[in-house]
Amino acid sequence: MNYLQRVLLLLVYTCSIVSLLAQHPVYTQLTEKDGLPDIEFYDIVEDREGFIWLAADKGLFRYDGKKFKNYTHSEKRGLSVFGLKLDEKGRVWCNNISGQFFYVENDSLKLFKDVKEDTNGELTNFIFFKDKLVVYYYREIILVDLDNPNSIKKISDNNKTISTFKNRDSLLYVIEDKKFSSLDGESFNQCKTFKNKLHSDFFYINWRFIHFQGKKFFLGLEHLASKVKRQNNRLVLEAKDSLEEVELSNDLKYTPYINYFRFKDLLWLATENGVFICDYVNGKIVVKDHIFKGKSITKIIKDRNNNYWFTTLRNGIYIVPNIHLKELKLDFEDANITAMSKVGEDKILFGSSKGSLEIVNINTEERKRFPTYRKDKVFAITPINKDSIIVGYGGFTSLINIDDFSNKNISNFYLTGIKDFSFIKDNKILVACYNMAGEITLESKEFKERRLGPFRSYTTHFSGKNDRRYVGYVNGTRAYDANFNEIEILHNKKEVFTIDIGETNDGTIWLSTFKNGILGIRNDSVYVNYTIENGLLSNLTREIKGDGDNLWISTTNGIQVLNTKTKKFRNLTRRDGINTYNISDIIPFKNKLFFSSNKGVIEVDKEKVFKETNILEFNFTDVLINDKTQDLKKSYSLKSDENKVQFEFQINGFLSEENVQYAYKLSDERNKDKWNIIDQNINQVTFNNLASGTYEFTLKATFIDNPKKEFTRVINFSIALPIYKEWWFVFLIFLLGVLIIWYRFSQRLKTLKKAQEVALEKERLQKELVSTKLETLRSQMNPHFTFNALNSIQNLILKNDKKEAYNYLTKFSNLIRDNLHLSTKSFVVFEKELSLINRYLELEKLRFKDSFLYDIIVGEDVEDIKIPTMIIQPYVENAIKHGLLHKKDGVRKLEIEFYLEDKVLVSKITDNGIGMKKSKEIQEANKVQRKSFSTESIQERLSFLRDYYETDIGVEYPNVKEGTTVIVKIPYYI
Repeated sequence: MNYLQRVLLLLVYTCSIVSLLAQHPVYTQLTEKDGLPDIEFYDIVEDREGFIWLAADKGLFRYDGKKFKNYTHSEKRGLSVFGLKLDEKGRVWCNNISGQFFYVENDSLKLFKDVKEDTNGELTNFIFFKDKLVVYYYREIILVDLDNPNSIKKISDNNKTISTFKNRDSLLYVIEDKKFSSLDGESFNQCKTFKNKLHSDFFYINWRFIHFQGKKFFLGLEHLASKVKRQNNRLVLEAKDSLEEVELSNDLKYTPYINYFRFKDLLWLATENGVFICDYVNGKIVVKDHIFKGKSITKIIKDRNNNYWFTTLRNGIYIVPNIHLKELKLDFEDANITAMSKVGEDKILFGSSKGSLEIVNINTEERKRFPTYRKDKVFAITPINKDSIIVGYGGFTSLINIDDFSNKNISNFYLTGIKDFSFIKDNKILVACYNMAGEITLESKEFKERRLGPFRSYTTHFSGKNDRRYVGYVNGTRAYDANFNEIEILHNKKEVFTIDIGETNDGTIWLSTFKNGILGIRNDSVYVNYTIENGLLSNLTREIKGDGDNLWISTTNGIQVLNTKTKKFRNLTRRDGINTYNISDIIPFKNKLFFSSNKGVIEVDKEKVFKETNILEFNFTDVLINDKTQDLKKSYSLKSDENKVQFEFQINGFLSEENVQYAYKLSDERNKDKWNIIDQNINQVTFNNLASGTYEFTLKATFIDNPKKEFTRVINFSIALPIYKEWWFVFLIFLLGVLIIWYRFSQRLKTLKKAQEVALEKERLQKELVSTKLETLRSQMNPHFTFNALNSIQNLILKNDKKEAYNYLTKFSNLIRDNLHLSTKSFVVFEKELSLINRYLELEKLRFKDSFLYDIIVGEDVEDIKIPTMIIQPYVENAIKHGLLHKKDGVRKLEIEFYLEDKVLVSKITDNGIGMKKSKEIQEANKVQRKSFSTESIQERLSFLRDYYETDIGVEYPNVKEGTTVIVKIPYYI
């Protein structure tokens, strides 16, 4: 480095010493992504239920902590509203520039009074006093009776300035020049006159009464009517019979105030240039802090959760959850803070992701920035004496003199992959690296290394009380005594994976683990384990730091401090203003604490930061039955088809549910259900298709950091039985059924009695007729069969085949005997009919010898039935005579299949003969015109049977490719 470069560096270094630390409370800005409906707001108020009401350029809005709701009126002129106030009934009031006054009741905006004609187009202020709405502007006061809006009285004086306000004693005061008057009924009585006037050159002064530090002040905004128009703030103290001007600094005097807020003896002035936080000291107003610079702040309130709300004219809404959390503005040019170290008793050294180093005095707020030599990430920093620090970068380690920051006083060591430093003593450092942990001794510009473990390490700690070195490795945690003997730290006989290590005054070594919470170590063994079961917000802990008897802990769900004596936790969450839980380091001082994160550095007032929080109860916001919103009640009686029930609930307010865990159970007369945990940020429970019965829905809200504090709400509801399950309905249906059955039975008896005689006689005659016809048909059919059989025997005799003729004649005689026996019966057992067909086919087999094959297939349950006689055999005979007889080639085959179908016996007769078409051709060629007598007789029999049995009875001839198939359907009975 040349001389010019050194001079420039020293100049930068010298200039940076006088820089002051910029601080601002940590805040949240509500924007469009949060549903903010406007950016221009004039007023804000919180009602008794915790709703935040906003008067905006676009109208009146209510915020419940999650969403905004707009309120308007059909007769409202324009959008903008102003002047939010609560009356004694808790109703929210507002007005507009058109002279209309509104209030909210039953969740809707009501028009109270329109005084447009009485205000000459002026935007008025208003207050409530006794039973009056007091409307006022600088020349006139209008009194409106709250019970009778048509009762109006006006007080005006065109020659005097009138400012109206209420003092601490709830008396209405009117100031005119140098006199005070009080309202008595509907007239003003002079109550006080001051010796001196308040002003001389003025247009008007808008006075506000402030009871502050036990004194009475009057804050006014003076509009000067000079050539150069301007507005000045005036603060006047009432001292006996005189008014004393209070000196204001130029910033306060010439920055027009818009509103004010008083908190713990400090006066907060909302102005066109942010908020001035002021104290009254020795007759003067002293500015303690100036926040939101450059922003036009219109109103400040503190809600029931102790959140501070700041409305603005152009920048929406700012919320400060905790004024004791302040953000340090470091000039690191968008770099993240990656390392911090305490230097002495009043300084912090910061390192950034781009290699920047900056040291800050926390008492004087002075800071100095060191020149950046290389833009490597700073992983770790630690002082080794009052003059020097050691800094671990990504690829090297530097020893730096903090008072003489020049190239010659920087020593670089090629110690890479640094994760953590711990100062031991006498220039000795305990170091954790990517490939080992060791003890480093610094001597001049060199270092000596003693390796402890050859593994990747993450964190280190040296305890001077027990002379132990602690290292968290990738494969567990070890302690090393003064002689470097290794001691493995185990928990439940398992390795401990440590992220960070801390120590408290009692000598306890604390380990922050990846998933097992916090472990306390004494005598090289675990003696206590803190998890979510005994106070931790999460078992996933990160950075920890000992602070006397306290241990500060960062977790994935918040920051905690454990008092090791009382064993009690105090918590800081988003509800308390913590804007991130990604904490990278913690540095405690006597009264302050600093923690770094991806969002910068936060200063914490260790005692005041734990703000008072009210235990807020939740409310049911909606009950929906079959997706329809219902009026909120404690119990509901539902119809049988109203079985989808949904409950919606919440605690009103900003981040009010951050520390709340909801659970529910649904109990009925049959069982008591267990508690069901509801996921965070879920504010509804839905039940679908509930059965009829009586239910009790219980919702419980438990505070995470104090599980003993919980609230429950209960809603009872019942779902009626379907009408068809009601006892009286069932009884009526039963009675009606009995009556119908009795009536129909009695009518049926009468009908049956009359019809029985007629039916019996008809049936008798019909059976006789059918029987006579069937007997006649059978007698006609039997001779035909006999003729065919004798014709076959004759053929055998002519062929001189005596043996076959004899066999044939024997079988024929048996067949004739059985046929004559069966022909006398109308119905026979199927086996008898089948036997007859078999004997017939045996005769035909003897006739055709080996050129004829037949097969009979009988289905299930067919053998036990009775069927009409002599119907199937003729069709079998026709198949042989007309189909198979004329077949010249191959074997003649016949198949007969029997099976039951729809109350009939189906006989399927299939042959492979010449077919019906060729058979007819042969008959025509032989001039055979005679019709088959047997089939005609059977058709007539089947016709009688079909009429009698009224079922599907008959003969079908389906089309087949070869031969002929005949399907015969006949009745049967068992």
